[in-house]
Amino acid sequence: MSIFFAYFMNEIEISVVMSVFNEQDSLTQTIKSILEQEGVNFELIIVNDGSTDGTCVILDDYAEKDKRIKLIKQTNQGITNGLIAGCRQAKGEFIARQDAGDWSLPDRLREQLKILRSRPEVVLCSTGSRYFSERGERLFEVSLTAEEADKGLTANSLASIKGPSHHGCTMFRRAAYEKCGGYRRNFFVAQELDLWVRLAELGKHIALAEMYYEAVLRKNSISSKHRKSQEIVRRYIYECSQLRRKNIDDSNHTDQLKDRVGDLASDKIDTAFEYNYFVGSVLLSPKPKRSRYYLKLTLKAQPWHIKAWGKLIVSYL
Repeated sequence: MSIFFAYFMNEIEISVVMSVFNEQDSLTQTIKSILEQEGVNFELIIVNDGSTDGTCVILDDYAEKDKRIKLIKQTNQGITNGLIAGCRQAKGEFIARQDAGDWSLPDRLREQLKILRSRPEVVLCSTGSRYFSERGERLFEVSLTAEEADKGLTANSLASIKGPSHHGCTMFRRAAYEKCGGYRRNFFVAQELDLWVRLAELGKHIALAEMYYEAVLRKNSISSKHRKSQEIVRRYIYECSQLRRKNIDDSNHTDQLKDRVGDLASDKIDTAFEYNYFVGSVLLSPKPKRSRYYLKLTLKAQPWHIKAWGKLIVSYL
């Protein structure tokens, strides 16, 4: 079915899936960035993962005004379970991810759909991503070369694994998602990498170089707070992939991870200090004045941080 035929027949081509927990301050802009996408027929499935702030009111209001929105409410169960619930309700031939607090730029869905429609061997399509600080400073851009996209998820070493530029910028075939088993509950972190690696076993990953996605780098994100756990789970993902290559069921291995979920979930770190130093370092050249703000916060927390002192001095030169 062509893009244009599906568009005029008003059939759902893409199910955009988002899990939300307490995002009242940024949720409106995120939803608008999807609802304003043109040239494709889509549904927006939003899982309200037990929010306790104004998120509930915002979601109810949008769902009442726009019939493309399908709202799912559940108690707080974490993003993995939220995405499982959302993808289970998907009707589109393709599933696109979107993270709350981030934005999809115009034509994102249409351009990814073109790739997946024209290239049947492709199961996963991602785009470039532009990252911002919590205060809105532009930090950096991430995009993959054709080789990185092609080989990054089928690498023969743990260190060589390289996935899409952001979880929220991906689109994949629903049939492939279901065939490979979808998101898996045992992966409360790195659930996206686990899915991408299994999708890549069924077909190709294509990455668009264009920046169709904008994301906020947050100091309290799951990946930041559970960085040590991310590395442990990442190793499990690689080991599971090696088992599957030998036609060995990986369920025993994932069960071992299940037994560790409680310990891993409690493995939180204070990320404010590292966040401030990182952002200050990134902004040192393009915006030295803004860099000073973050470096001074770093030194307030750790006065003897030699590298921060050095970069602070450079910012005045």
